Amino acid sequence: MVFKGLSRAHTREPFKKWLKDARIKKKITFHGLRHTYATLLISNGTDIYTVSKMLTHKNVANTQIYADVVNQKKRDAADSITLK
Repeated sequence: MVFKGLSRAHTREPFKKWLKDARIKKKITFHGLRHTYATLLISNGTDIYTVSKMLTHKNVANTQIYADVVNQKKRDAADSITLK
């Protein structure tokens, strides 16, 4: 754990202020940031076991969803190519 003892209650208000200060009106949550973090790690080549440990998942299978998202993005990119 990076910030031992830090709870969601300690981060909620500063996070809201950061969003307001940045004039971001879209609903953004820490959970959403966690998903983005995991997806970016896997997209940039971090192995799924390491990502699993960084997210403190008890089972690598819980982390597999992020790899599936990245694989789908790769398939979509490949499918977007048309030969004429």
